[in-house]
Amino acid sequence: MPRRSGLSIVLSVLVIATNVYASWAGFQPDQQLPFMVRWANANQAVIVPIPGLTPASLHAGDRLDLVQQSLPTRIALIASRIDSLPASASYPLVLGRGPARVKVIVHAVESNHSRLNRWATWIFLYDMILYASVALLALWRGHDRAALGIAVWAMAEGPLAGALSSIIPSSNWIVLLALLGTSSCILVAQAGFYVMAESISGSAVAPGVRARWRGLFALVLGFLGIVVLVGPIALVEAGWSWLWMRKWLLAVTYIPSFLVPIALLVVSFRHADVSNRKRLRWLIWGSILLVSGPALDFFLPLGEAAKSILANGLTLLAIAAILYAVLRHRVINVTVAINRALVYALTTSLVLGLFALLESLIERSALSRGAGLVLELAVPLGLGAALSTVHRRIEATVERYIFRRQYRTETALRRFAEECGFIRKPENLFKVGIAEIARHTDAPCVALYERSAEDYVCRGQMGEPTLPEQIPTDDPAFIGLRARNAEFALHDARSTLGSDGYAYPLMLRGDLLGALVIAERPGEHYAADERALFFHVAHEIGMALFALRAQESEMKARENEMRARESELLLQEARMREAALWNALGTTGPGNGAR
Repeated sequence: MPRRSGLSIVLSVLVIATNVYASWAGFQPDQQLPFMVRWANANQAVIVPIPGLTPASLHAGDRLDLVQQSLPTRIALIASRIDSLPASASYPLVLGRGPARVKVIVHAVESNHSRLNRWATWIFLYDMILYASVALLALWRGHDRAALGIAVWAMAEGPLAGALSSIIPSSNWIVLLALLGTSSCILVAQAGFYVMAESISGSAVAPGVRARWRGLFALVLGFLGIVVLVGPIALVEAGWSWLWMRKWLLAVTYIPSFLVPIALLVVSFRHADVSNRKRLRWLIWGSILLVSGPALDFFLPLGEAAKSILANGLTLLAIAAILYAVLRHRVINVTVAINRALVYALTTSLVLGLFALLESLIERSALSRGAGLVLELAVPLGLGAALSTVHRRIEATVERYIFRRQYRTETALRRFAEECGFIRKPENLFKVGIAEIARHTDAPCVALYERSAEDYVCRGQMGEPTLPEQIPTDDPAFIGLRARNAEFALHDARSTLGSDGYAYPLMLRGDLLGALVIAERPGEHYAADERALFFHVAHEIGMALFALRAQESEMKARENEMRARESELLLQEARMREAALWNALGTTGPGNGAR
C-alpha cells in the first residue's frame, strides 16, 4: 500500500473516531464550578452566584485572589469556562469576605442545560459532521497543497478540537492538557486555512508580495499562540490570569488570523479570470461567515447559550458553503463524483423496501387466509406495476436534479454525436464539434487533429493554451491511440500535446484518422462517465469525418473520371478534325504519299 494511502487511512480513522467521540460527549452533562467569576484585573476576581447551583457557603461579592489558590483550583478556574471538570471533584477556595479570609470547599456540579443549550449542542453536532466530511474528502480525493491545507484546517478545527474540548477528564492535569491541546488545534487550523488560501491564490499574487503576506500571517499567528498557550501556563504557574482580558486578546488575534487569508483570497479574486472567480466566490463568502461567528460571540451582548447557537449556526453555514465550493466549483484539486450506479441502487432498494412493506401491510389487513390464489397473485403484480412507475419517476428526478450538470452535458453531447453525421462539410464538422464540446464541458482547451500525408494537422482549436498546428506521426500520444484505440491520458507521456487532459481517437476500422484533445478543467479531473462520453463523441466524429472524406474522395474520383472522359472526347474530336483536314488536302495523313 502506498505511504500516502496508509497515512490517509490513519488520519481518516482519527477524524472519524474523534468526530464520534466529540458528538457523543456533546450530549453528556458538563461538570463545572458552582459559581461564575467577574475578573477585576490579572489576579483578582469577584464571585457571581449561579441560581440553583451555588452553595450557601459562597456569597455574592466574595473576592478571589489567584495567587492564594492551589494549583487544582487555578486549573479549574481556566477549564470551567472552556472544558468539563472531573465529576464531583472538590476544590479549596481562599476568599476575601470583607476584611477576613475565608476557606471554602466547593465541588464540581452538573451544569443546568436549558433547551437553548440543547439547540446549540445539535448545531455543534452538525458542525462536526460537516467538518469531518470536508476533511475526509480532502484526504482521500485531494491532489494539491490547497487540499492539504483545507484537510488540516477541517481536522484541527473540527473533530480534533471538538474531542479535546469535550474530553471527560479523570484529573485536573488532564483538563489542562486538553485545554492546551485545543489551543494548539486552533493554531494548526489557522495555519492550514492560510496554506489553502495561498495555494488557491496561485500566480495572482507575485512571489515578493506572497512573502509579505506570509510574514503578516506569521506575526498574527505568533500573537495568537502567546494568548492561547502562554496564558493558561502563566495562570497555573504564577497566578497571573489573562481571563479578565481574554475576550479582547482573542478579538485582536483570533479574528485577524482569519482576516489575513480572507484578504489574500479577495486579492486573488480581483486578479482572477471569470471562470476562477466563480470558484472563489463561494469560498470567500464561506470564509466571511466563518469569521462572523467568533466575532459575534466576542462582541454581541447576548447570553452564553444564545451566542453559542448564533456562532455555531454561522459556522454551520460557513462549512456548508465551503463544502459546496469544494464539490460544485472545485476550488481545490479533487477527483470526486457521485456514483450514479450507487444512487440508482439506493433508489431501487428504497422501492423494493416500500414494495415489501406495502405487500406485508396488505396481507395483514386486507387478505385473509381464505383469499383466492388469483387475488394473492394480483396484489403483488399491481403493487409492482404501480411502484415501477414510481421508480422510473424517481430515477428521472435524480437524473435531472442531483446530476443536473452531468445530465445537461450528456444530453447535449449525445445529441451532437447523433447529428454530426449529417454535417456536409468537414470544416463545419470541426468548427461545430469544437464549439459544442467546449461550451458543454467548460474545458479550457479543445482541439481536433486530422491525419495528413506526413503528420497530424490541427483543424481547429478553442481556448488556452494554444496547441501546436502539426504533430509528428509517431508522437507518443498518437502511438498510444493507434495501439489501444482508447483514451490517452496526456500526463502519462511526454507528448507534444502537453501534459494536461486527454486525447481520444478518431478511429475507424483500425485506422486512426485523427484525435480529439480535451484539457482538464482547472482544479478538477473528469469522472469516468464523462471520459466515456468523450470517447463516444470522438468515435462519432471519426465516423462522420470518414464518411465526409470518403464522399470527397468519391467526388474527386468522379471528377477525375469525368475529366478523363472529357479529355478522351476532346482527343477523339481533335483526331477527327485532323483526319478531315488531311482528307481535304488530298492526303491520307503525315508520312503518306499522295494518291
